[in-house]
Amino acid sequence: MSSPSTAMAVDSPDRTQPSASAIGRVTNLLRRVPYAGRWCFAVAFLNVLIWTFVIPPFQVPDEISHFGYVQYLAEEGRPPPQGPIGQYSPQEQNTLDALSFVVVSGHGEQRGIMNSVEQQGLREELASSGSPVGEGGSSSATDQPPLYYALEAVPYLLSPSREILARLELMRALSALMAALTVLCIYMFLRELMPGTPWAWTVGALLVAFQPMFCFIGAGVQGDNLLFLASAATFLGLARAFRRGLSTKRAALIGLATVAGVLAKLTFIALLPGIALALALLAWRAWPSGKGQALRSLAVASAIVVIPALAYGILNTSVWHRGGVTAGGVAGATTSTNAPGQIINFRETLDYIWQLYLPRLPFMYREFSYYPLITTWLDGTVGQFGWLDYTFPRWVYTVAHWLFAGLGVLALVTVVRMRSAIRPWLGMLVCFAVMTVGLLAAIGDAGIHYRASTNDVFEQARYLFPLLAFYGLFMVLAARGVGRRWAPALGAALVVLAMAHGLFAETLTISRYYG
Repeated sequence: MSSPSTAMAVDSPDRTQPSASAIGRVTNLLRRVPYAGRWCFAVAFLNVLIWTFVIPPFQVPDEISHFGYVQYLAEEGRPPPQGPIGQYSPQEQNTLDALSFVVVSGHGEQRGIMNSVEQQGLREELASSGSPVGEGGSSSATDQPPLYYALEAVPYLLSPSREILARLELMRALSALMAALTVLCIYMFLRELMPGTPWAWTVGALLVAFQPMFCFIGAGVQGDNLLFLASAATFLGLARAFRRGLSTKRAALIGLATVAGVLAKLTFIALLPGIALALALLAWRAWPSGKGQALRSLAVASAIVVIPALAYGILNTSVWHRGGVTAGGVAGATTSTNAPGQIINFRETLDYIWQLYLPRLPFMYREFSYYPLITTWLDGTVGQFGWLDYTFPRWVYTVAHWLFAGLGVLALVTVVRMRSAIRPWLGMLVCFAVMTVGLLAAIGDAGIHYRASTNDVFEQARYLFPLLAFYGLFMVLAARGVGRRWAPALGAALVVLAMAHGLFAETLTISRYYG
């Protein structure tokens, strides 16, 4: 990692290359992506696309709900109304029955379609599976904004086949594309932070591209995929602005990434305080050289976020009649129902959030009978697949614990060695820390209310994946801990290990559903 002034000397300044067509502008943009970055994008897309064929239909968590949202939006032209009505269309419900979805999902000992008789029965059911128009009742997805689902409605409507599973596969391919774009953003993010270390850009991006839980979610129709992309793009935009300065164009790109996240999934709201702090700090830095430019950049970023978000609230109220300005919006993200007579106070919430990530302090009430940092977050990142119903053998997690502990030590060694080079980036790192704390707090707050109302566990490792850019950065810092001479070799070894990890996960998935 180098200082902003040094980094600016390494790369040439932005050049505007006018083009007479949108295709020309896209071509010019792609040419500015290093060759290795394009390969990382291609590898990620092909890898996740393979996963789309390996995972049976609707076996990605909540895929049934996300598909139902897309289908209603595509067929009716508006988001689901919600309420105590049917969640899925007759077509989707009949398909789920034909796939024995209730029997298979969540039950690791059960298999899917296993023989020719069952396959023939599925074909017959798909040929006459009922109407694709449903009622749009409440599900785990319907309180979310419609951006991801509007994008997925495109392959749904353009599918040459009206058969539901053919449409599902095309929709999964779009999610795979979003996953690949996420990897590309992480490549470019690392390029901004480490402009003089090209091997690090590729290593960090490929380690994300082969991360099996990221691939598993990326292979499904899942709103998280646009959230991951928007988050990675936001981190890239902020890193670029901190390194090169806040121009109007860069402010617009940050605003576009931010509003995409807000309209993709409400979890992104937790990142907004950190983004606002970053923009304020960037404007303050730009103020001495041009007050008008600084104010214009802030106004552009703010308008790009506020106007679409406000339009969404108005549409909810006056056109879609989803209950109010924030119905299916902020209210859906922040309102929880506790058990009757149970009130959760601020102290209990803080205790819960702390213990979700850190060891319990002596004066705290014990919230967990296990250590979430290991069981939920580390083991979940290593791999808890399906509807959390199958995992690796126990020895895999034991090895992973020691591996990540070693990588953590190496990353810390790198940070200590580079402390003088990191100092000019402290403002950016503080903003990133605020964004991270906001996300962790939001997960914990939702978790304690969910447990109070259902007596069940809410947290899953994928909820941390908006921070995947930091996963790639952590791995690169760990590789650099062995010194300049051996760092590329360790980075390459980690990529090979990640490839083996992903292949193991794929064979495990095949064994789970088809073995």
